[in-house]
Amino acid sequence: MNSRQKAALSYIGMYLTGILFLITEKNDEFIRKSAAQSFVLGMVAFLTHNFLMFIPLIGLNLTIIFDILFFILIVFLIIKALKNIYFKLPVISEVSEKYVMHWFK
Repeated sequence: MNSRQKAALSYIGMYLTGILFLITEKNDEFIRKSAAQSFVLGMVAFLTHNFLMFIPLIGLNLTIIFDILFFILIVFLIIKALKNIYFKLPVISEVSEKYVMHWFK
């Protein structure tokens, strides 16, 4: 499996495959950045999804809209990774590069 495929795979499993690739891939910066970003993105999505579910009356509708938009974002990131492009998400990538990558050195 090449680095593009591993980077794309890190987005599919979100924080689980993100941690796996951060632990196993020590030399490939592209895989590590993608894995760290998928880890942070997965955690943010998990917390946001659970928060939206508890909003009375409109929570279910907001959760469905969020899930659809999140799915589109994941597909976009997978396509970028398969093209060997690391797409930086504004806040997510900064947090992932500054903190998460250093946790798993």
